[in-house]
Amino acid sequence: MARLTREGRLLHDLTVKFQVYLERLKAGEVRKIESVIRSMDRIIVLSIHQMGNNPSRRELDSMLVSMRTQLLEVIGANTRAYMETLEQFSRYASQYTISTIRLFTPPSTPVVTPNAASAWAAILSAPIQATGDLMEPFIGTWGLRAIRMVEGAIRVGYVQGLTTDQIIRAIRGTRANRFRDGILGNATRREAAAMVRTALQHTSMQAQQQVYAENERMIEGYYWISTLDDRTSTTCRSLDGRFFKMGKGPVPPIHINCRSATIPKIAGINIFEAAPRAAMGGPVEPGLTYYQWLKTMPADFQDDVLGPTRAKLFRDGGLSAEEFARLNLGRNFEPLTLEQMRKKNPAAFTRAGL
Repeated sequence: MARLTREGRLLHDLTVKFQVYLERLKAGEVRKIESVIRSMDRIIVLSIHQMGNNPSRRELDSMLVSMRTQLLEVIGANTRAYMETLEQFSRYASQYTISTIRLFTPPSTPVVTPNAASAWAAILSAPIQATGDLMEPFIGTWGLRAIRMVEGAIRVGYVQGLTTDQIIRAIRGTRANRFRDGILGNATRREAAAMVRTALQHTSMQAQQQVYAENERMIEGYYWISTLDDRTSTTCRSLDGRFFKMGKGPVPPIHINCRSATIPKIAGINIFEAAPRAAMGGPVEPGLTYYQWLKTMPADFQDDVLGPTRAKLFRDGGLSAEEFARLNLGRNFEPLTLEQMRKKNPAAFTRAGL
């Protein structure tokens, strides 16, 4: 019989504790990327000021080449440093997972530790499920896009006869908006922060998956655990609580900025029926999935999370939480539009008056 109390609660709590630590680490790494963007800002502003107004085409091209070289050096140094951070963190994530599993297995049962170098190589070769990219190109892409956007803004600015101050303002933003309305302050900062969070989540989840795979005789698979709040994506809301065998399901991050995690299903321990879940507003009863939790929330909150049409379907379509979760996803776990959902279950829309 599955152990439903102390062991399951502890395993759940240790997994959630690790994810909380991971979110704090993400915040710290995002702060580091801010310093990289400030360095890029200084290089760009100095390059434009040195160029002055009305440069010749040759002068402009020469400046852009020099500026690009300097920016690539900054971005390259950041990429190398961040890759080292990720590699170190992958070892920590692996060891934490192993230590956790050992708490729930007899002392005589060996727990296999993946080779650190091989595990890191596997993480680098595993596509990030949010985008399909491999780790290294994913980390460097934001910087290359930023350089292209900045170069384009400079070229267009000079063609349109803008002053150096106007071009700089378009790139870095305005003080009135705390420099978040320009290329660097808006798109680049958001994309860089998303890269940091997504790469860390990928590293964490892949390190855990490798431990699960190495110990398959005691790990039956994993549960998908989503965050119970109003920022959780459609895909993660619908996957919450689902069980997958190894290699037979999705692994976080399934979208950019994904916060979902996994909990191993260790033979003999039932997690979902054992542990209260943390949620916005306080802990909720064990085994509650996202949409089961959402059914306990007020209608206006449901409208905010799902949108008014989906929320009405959720309330009035005669669907259980599990049925609604499955209706939201396609075969490859992609979120479906309302029209696609209607084709899958027209009766539910009719019952809801939609």
